[in-house]
Amino acid sequence: MRFFIDDAVDPAFNLALEETLCAEFPEPVLMLWRNRPSVIVGRNQNTLAEVDTVFVREHGIDVVRRMTGGGAVYHDLGNVNYSFIIHERHPEPDSFAFFARPVVACLRSLGVPAVFSGRNDILADGRKISGSAQCCMKERTLFHGTLLFDLEMEMLEKVLTPGKAKIESKGVRSVRARVANLREFLPGMSTEDFMAVLAEKLAAVASAPGPVPEEWREKAEKLACSRYRKWEWNYSSPFEFDWENSARFPAGTVELKVKVAEGRIGSIRITGDYFGSAGEIETRLTGIPFTRQAAAAALEGVETGKCISGLSTSEFLSLIDV
Repeated sequence: MRFFIDDAVDPAFNLALEETLCAEFPEPVLMLWRNRPSVIVGRNQNTLAEVDTVFVREHGIDVVRRMTGGGAVYHDLGNVNYSFIIHERHPEPDSFAFFARPVVACLRSLGVPAVFSGRNDILADGRKISGSAQCCMKERTLFHGTLLFDLEMEMLEKVLTPGKAKIESKGVRSVRARVANLREFLPGMSTEDFMAVLAEKLAAVASAPGPVPEEWREKAEKLACSRYRKWEWNYSSPFEFDWENSARFPAGTVELKVKVAEGRIGSIRITGDYFGSAGEIETRLTGIPFTRQAAAAALEGVETGKCISGLSTSEFLSLIDV
């Protein structure tokens, strides 16, 4: 089994690298990697129902959808990720405990009271320090997990709390759990030190660690550009869902009721106690991608204040907080 240390911190690239190695690399792989601040959304989730989109946009936090299922998670440089890629289809549910076993053994050797628990978690003193997910591609299995070492917990709560809009979706919702940082159990150790120790101990089940070959980095970069950096992949939900938002402005209360399908506005109704008629706005927005940027482009040249008397375009766009 080849062992790679991926020094990139771009989540779109790292997820593309996982997929590329799983699909094409000729040997099984073990990889350690980290992401800069980002929200990683499960394959079957509605991103808008999981993430505070306004907060992540204002703070420059990446939002990227992964290939595997499960719930949305927050990553930063205090979180260490590990990936196993094997050339066989490993059946659930046994696979989660199977792949987590060497990581649990490593943690216990360091004095952390780690135990595998439930379907896909590693706990220490009853609190979650690691979660995991997997998927199969043809006759190969990709399994990856997180190790919370020094994650910024306050940020986790902020980014994974959806905004004020009401969303009714059939997507798989995340389950929140009591979490802990491994740093509590390993005082005096930095994230970089922990990653180095982890690499040394996991080398027992793989080759000596080394960098990802440039050829495979180039392939992953192409996939990142074609998929993992695309709005359509990261935000477009495989489910239809209803979305509502409202606010009180000097011009009156304005309420949006939107039906979204495959990431686009299927229909929109603008109601409230305002004066005027919003028909032209509704017509312009129907069929466009469900983003504030797309709405702003669609409303260029529209005199919003005449459709909804006294309401500015920027006020109206503040309702579309995606």
